[in-house]
Amino acid sequence: MRFLPLYLFLAFALFYPLLSLLRLGVGEGVVRVLQNPYYLGRYLFSLEYGFLSAGLSLALALPLALLFRHRFPGREVLLALTLLPFVLPTPVVALALLALAGPRGFLPWDLYGTLFLLLWAAVFYNLGLALRVLLPTLLALEGPLQAARTLGATPFRAFLRVGLPLLLPALGSAGSLIFIYAFSAFGVPLLLGGGRYATLEVEVYTLLAHRLALEEAAGLMLLQLLTLALVAALYLRLRAHPLPPAQGPRPHGRPWALALFLSLGLLLFYAPLLALFLSLRPEAFLSAWRSEDFTPLPQALLNSFRFTAFALLLALPLGLLYAQAARRSLGVDLLGLFPLMVSPVALGLGYLVAYPGLRGSLFLLLSAYALLAYPLFARALLPSLKALPESLLQAARTLGATPLRAFLRVELPLLLPALSSGLALALSALLGEFGASLVLWRPEWTTLTLAIYERLGRPGRAPFEEALALAALLALLSGLLFYLLDRGKSRVS
Repeated sequence: MRFLPLYLFLAFALFYPLLSLLRLGVGEGVVRVLQNPYYLGRYLFSLEYGFLSAGLSLALALPLALLFRHRFPGREVLLALTLLPFVLPTPVVALALLALAGPRGFLPWDLYGTLFLLLWAAVFYNLGLALRVLLPTLLALEGPLQAARTLGATPFRAFLRVGLPLLLPALGSAGSLIFIYAFSAFGVPLLLGGGRYATLEVEVYTLLAHRLALEEAAGLMLLQLLTLALVAALYLRLRAHPLPPAQGPRPHGRPWALALFLSLGLLLFYAPLLALFLSLRPEAFLSAWRSEDFTPLPQALLNSFRFTAFALLLALPLGLLYAQAARRSLGVDLLGLFPLMVSPVALGLGYLVAYPGLRGSLFLLLSAYALLAYPLFARALLPSLKALPESLLQAARTLGATPLRAFLRVELPLLLPALSSGLALALSALLGEFGASLVLWRPEWTTLTLAIYERLGRPGRAPFEEALALAALLALLSGLLFYLLDRGKSRVS
């Protein structure tokens, strides 16, 4: 019964809206989608974008992971920095790429509205994620490969017969995860793709915002959810594949040369962020602060902070409940993955369909925020929670402690690093939330991400420079949260 609030929240904030959306899409909505070549073209492009993003990210991450198998100065710092783009809000990444390769960018080529720029953004986002998935597997291969060579196999034959079968599940798992993120991408295609490269997610928003075509939008969402469900099932199956015990990083003959090479490569990798900060003009902050044509910076900042604070009041207890339940039940653990697999745009559309009487209600927006944040908090907490011996709690209860007192006095001090890590992840997700906010948007609710989008929708250099200033501020906030996340020394499972 103590997990009942979690199940009631999931029923209200996730399953009922999704079922309402699916019910609307089944029938006339999905028929219109399947009969329209344009919608099928958007679906095929989304598939293409997902596969290309996964393939390119893996093609770059695999040799990078092979280099990170070695021990060299600064290895841990560089490894942590590769994951920084993954926690950046999509408007920040879009503005950074525009500052480097857009109409007013540092490079002489304008890549706005090209597939190349979209794929660049996908690799920028997902390279660190793919590296984190592949590296433990590569470190675990050292023992089996050495055993195969001891038995007389050549290095190539050992890799082909022993290493590759063990590596394929990790490649498939990382590729599936990247495909899920790219196939359901919204912010990057909306801000960088122009009209030609719209994903299903962007098309759903367009149908909703400009035509109020709820049935077609629901039909597209149904098609997207079915595809994501298939890929998510593949991901969960591959993720459960057992691995040999991981080895530590191996020595390298020239550690300083390797450290310098990877440092320069990482500097090149962060070129869009460097371009973003080099493009800043101090007067743009003042203009954004006093703006009369757009939402002023103080109001957008205040909205971001207060929505984040209110959503955390809901997300943190939900995350603790979920982590406690998932600690003992695989079914609950899988149930908690659903919010991570549902797109924010689909969630916002589901709210509009399921709760028409609550349209314009701040409670719906905060529910969407909490639903997207609590699984991240819990996933960071869960590995540490599972590692705690049950005997600690049993001993505390034997000595007369209530379950709450046992948690506060015994478990909580041991979980503080994981709690700080999960809190930083949840905060970064809330501050950078874009999709659900845009669907449920009201002018007085404009956050930093929506203020950036608001300015990008107007022509002229002044709005663009204000958007750059807001994106730089949001990047600094995300970077601070990333620093707190890295200090937590806890990995999301």
